[in-house]
Amino acid sequence: MAFKLTLEEALKEALQDDAKVSKYEAKVIRELIMADGKVSEKEKQFLEKALHANHFDDEAFEILSGVLLRSHLKD
Repeated sequence: MAFKLTLEEALKEALQDDAKVSKYEAKVIRELIMADGKVSEKEKQFLEKALHANHFDDEAFEILSGVLLRSHLKD
């Protein structure tokens, strides 16, 4: 049985060590979001909420805000 990490679990895990999401951790979250090749409405809402809370270092913020921006451009 494969273990599937949710976005919420991934973010909680990333924040556990230093209360900030790093570039590497943001890449993992991006891969979770893009695993099916699209960004769902639920994933967009998750990203908007997480980015608004701003628990990201600069590079991580850039990576995940880019995912959100590109998803809105495809709509």
